[in-house]
Amino acid sequence: MNSHHKRFVLWVCAVFAIFSVMACEKNPAESKAEKPTLPLAQSMQMDLSTFSNPGGLAKVAEPTTKNNFANAAIRVAFINTVVVAHLTIPTAVFVAAASQKPTLEEDAKFHWVYQVTVGLTTYKADLAGWVDRANKKVRWEMYVTNPLYQPALTDFLWYEGWANLENNQGKWTFYDPQQPSAKVPVITIDWSYKSNQDAVLLFTNVWQGHAEQGDTLEYKVKNNDRSIQFFDKSESLTSIIFWDAVTGAGYLQVPGYNNGQPAYWDENQNDI
Repeated sequence: MNSHHKRFVLWVCAVFAIFSVMACEKNPAESKAEKPTLPLAQSMQMDLSTFSNPGGLAKVAEPTTKNNFANAAIRVAFINTVVVAHLTIPTAVFVAAASQKPTLEEDAKFHWVYQVTVGLTTYKADLAGWVDRANKKVRWEMYVTNPLYQPALTDFLWYEGWANLENNQGKWTFYDPQQPSAKVPVITIDWSYKSNQDAVLLFTNVWQGHAEQGDTLEYKVKNNDRSIQFFDKSESLTSIIFWDAVTGAGYLQVPGYNNGQPAYWDENQNDI
């Protein structure tokens, strides 16, 4: 073999070797590099503004004519206190991830690492996400650090969840920050969000040993219709609040009020 042929053979071998390495690395790299899309904040939150706008409770100046709306507004305020308020900070920390750029780490997960201040408290967040093609899901884990929290939180798994590959359905599980090393589930959210006119959130209390365990709250959006259905497991009672997001008219149906029959109000919040 002359020198020209030798150089040609060596060149072919070198090119073959390079492309062989690239071929070996291509598939793992591609599977790791599939960056997941963040679920929407609406997977964690309800819009209850109809009951909290300036024309809401402030209009309840004539209780003899606005009893039904007033009663519904008080119940929504209670829901805000026991459900929404507890999720306000976790949701705010999650929403802040949308403005961050993730990096692919050695664990084959994308990490959104950032700091966010909610109120007077600053959290260091590490949101990890990865595509689980085998199970057709995208997995999520939110870890937070806050040395000023009582007890102090260090890489605490605050919540985790999954979404389908279409990113329109999934589930969140939130853990008790008062027991950061025990991983105690407190609440789950089964969510479906096809559009801002078609969504469902099902909140379930899964806190073992607590009186509210098993209680559920379902929030539905269908076109302009909005509804909340609350099930009290300990009493085996169901309460419903329904309203039109455009007009504000709606009704309340709860045990012990109006003989358990729907109690309506109009767009001016007057009893009808």
